Amino acid sequence: MYKRFRITVISTLLLLGACAPALAGETYGARITHKLGVGLSNLTLCWLEFPKNMINTTNQTNLALGLGGGMVKGLLHTLGRVGSGLVDTITFAYPTRPIPDPELVWQRFSSETQYGAVMQPAGQ
Repeated sequence: MYKRFRITVISTLLLLGACAPALAGETYGARITHKLGVGLSNLTLCWLEFPKNMINTTNQTNLALGLGGGMVKGLLHTLGRVGSGLVDTITFAYPTRPIPDPELVWQRFSSETQYGAVMQPAGQ
């Protein structure tokens, strides 16, 4: 049973790698390493969505709404980053774009985190 499972997992990973679209100038290894790094970073640094959203909401409204509403938005985006980090980490062998935009929480700190373009090949 264990041997059959191992063969299935290895075969699936090889097929996903073979189906991955080629990008000019980027190797398969570089793309999957990038996706794995983004996934692990989002898993470990997801909590930074709390201060990010509290600061951004305070700048857009006022302090009271910024602290309360920013905390709620931060919680939702933290959960989103955890989920996307898990998906990106588990599926790193298939080099798609990472799920959140911006990819990492500290990129474009003043912009709202969005989740889209899922499962589109990287580079398109």
